[in-house]
Amino acid sequence: MTVHRRQSPNYGASRPIDSPGNPAAVRSLFGRQRNSAILESVASNDESGRWSYYCLSSIETVRIDESRNSGPYELENALRRRIHARGRQDVSDTAPPFLGGWIGYLSYEAGKWIEPSAGWRHPSTPFGLAEWRFYDTILAYDSVLDAWHVAGIENDAPSTNAGLSDRLSQLEAFVLENVTPAEASVPASESRAVGRWNMTDDEYLQHVERILDYIRAGDVYQVNMTRRFSAELQDAPPRLYESLCRCNPAAFAALLRFDDAGPLRTIQSSSPELFLTLENGVVTTRPIKGTRPRTGIAEHDITAVAELEASDKERAELNMIIDLERNDLGRVCEYGSINVESAGEIEAHPTVFHRTATIRGQLREGCDALDLIRATFPGGSITGAPKVRAMQIIDELESEARGPYCGAIGYIGADGNMVLNLPIRTLTTVGNRVTLAVGSGIVADSDPNAELEELNAKAAGMMRAIAQCQQAPSADTSARWNTKPLNTNVAT
Repeated sequence: MTVHRRQSPNYGASRPIDSPGNPAAVRSLFGRQRNSAILESVASNDESGRWSYYCLSSIETVRIDESRNSGPYELENALRRRIHARGRQDVSDTAPPFLGGWIGYLSYEAGKWIEPSAGWRHPSTPFGLAEWRFYDTILAYDSVLDAWHVAGIENDAPSTNAGLSDRLSQLEAFVLENVTPAEASVPASESRAVGRWNMTDDEYLQHVERILDYIRAGDVYQVNMTRRFSAELQDAPPRLYESLCRCNPAAFAALLRFDDAGPLRTIQSSSPELFLTLENGVVTTRPIKGTRPRTGIAEHDITAVAELEASDKERAELNMIIDLERNDLGRVCEYGSINVESAGEIEAHPTVFHRTATIRGQLREGCDALDLIRATFPGGSITGAPKVRAMQIIDELESEARGPYCGAIGYIGADGNMVLNLPIRTLTTVGNRVTLAVGSGIVADSDPNAELEELNAKAAGMMRAIAQCQQAPSADTSARWNTKPLNTNVAT
């Protein structure tokens, strides 16, 4: 049965389809298509992890970089042209919440539009400041009901675009005809990733001490300090995403491919952190602060959770960010509507335990998803408090632009609803070169060596994925990932 939703001028529909196989098989199929986009929930928690989306054949792209005289208003105006309604007319609880719209990212450096005084001395990465693509047809997977759907929206695209019903049928046929059984899960490599950090351990410790000097001087209360690792891959970059999903499954996984010019660029995220959701006017953010390594050894992990639960330092660190996020949301939410629903619960992730808060508010009438982004970006948990001063110190001490890492990745639906993750476990590739970054929040009682250990724990899953893809691929694997894209029959 096809489920229809009418919301002028967009008209949306979804319908269930036969299962094309497990998500790993679909991930492999879509990951090797040009300019595809995958937003997945490979792991779940009480707040997130139900829906995954697989997209190809976008009908419009908006890219903003520093080589052009453009800025936030150009981006906002372009995105708003296709966002027409905040409300939804849900007629089925089983239909996907996202039927089509914008999928893309903001680089951390897009924060210069909002906080220009924060410095921004580093040239941007090859990913520029932002890139968003509009998809009017999607494949959706509901992990709770183990159900697959094709969904899409009518829009104001040229008349050469296939009708909605035809597009749904074409996408269904493409998936069911081309998906192949997923390969057996490959055990995590015992080898170490080979590459280079952009600062040595000693240099990182010196930067932490410098931040502590700023804190003791009263300049700032907390600063998120990061460092970057880069390496060369032997396997094709999209295969890295498959390894990442095995080694570091997360509620907010993403693969965005950019094939239009130059070498293939990809953004590959396996983040546990929700930056923002906007659903029918209700705003949610879930900042993370507080980490302990997770070893898989029961007695060690029980001790780690108890330490994290009892840590005054970690609780204070998160409370600072809760206050910051409440202040940011207050710019666009109804007065008195912001509520801290959880001041910190312990969540288990593949290589770490985190303390996570939940904050909600009601978006003011007349504001939309883009106003919400402008009020809150960049996220407080990856900057510090006070935010602007923390960002100035980040600009001083970090030697490179962050790029999509610590920016935002996700979707803005044509109905105005939105889900963005905060990409804190994120790899980027250009050609066969991969980069990752990890960071931690430095506060007054931080121990520099403990912060360094925390970075290593956060990076562990990503490093295992890289190590797998630094081994020489088989001839069959290499050929499969270098094939031309399949004919999707989905009109563009």
